[in-house]
Amino acid sequence: MSNKALITNPIIKPTQLLTSLQSGQLLRITSPRSSAVIICHNHHADLAGPGAAVGGMLDIDCRRVIPIGNLGLQYPESNIDRQKAFTIRQRWIKAIQKVTVNPIPLQRAKILLVMLEKYCGLESLQNVPDEVLAQLVGVLPQTMTVARQVVTTVKEKAKREVGKDTSVIDSPTIIEQSAAKQLNYQSR
Repeated sequence: MSNKALITNPIIKPTQLLTSLQSGQLLRITSPRSSAVIICHNHHADLAGPGAAVGGMLDIDCRRVIPIGNLGLQYPESNIDRQKAFTIRQRWIKAIQKVTVNPIPLQRAKILLVMLEKYCGLESLQNVPDEVLAQLVGVLPQTMTVARQVVTTVKEKAKREVGKDTSVIDSPTIIEQSAAKQLNYQSR
């Protein structure tokens, strides 16, 4: 981590980060891949990963912050650094927006879980509350709970059938097909 980092140790207390964001400080995530931050606003949440801008006018109204992985932050030094950080933040917003286009809430929740699991790892997501993940894609917390159960069940079943290679089961299509079978079975 650079000598200009806001915090030198990689573990950031959420309250410290929340205070920085609410004060209007503009920061850039400098962590390596597999770390991100979920920024909760009153009626939605945003996800930002490495290189993305956090804080400033974007997040002054945030009420909760959840770091995922080993999060490092740095002040963007130049206008070019700030511009790059904002561009990367827009990419994160567009990635979540692509998930929210799906009209079926359970599918949105499952696709988000698969996407975040691939990016951040299963261990990092286990401590993130369902209501926070639900805010990212506009579903109810109960829907996210069901989606977690479906994704976990499908992965466990596929591991038994396929062996240790889980790359086949990371596809949202396979998870959606399995969830449809479960929902059809439960509705009978």
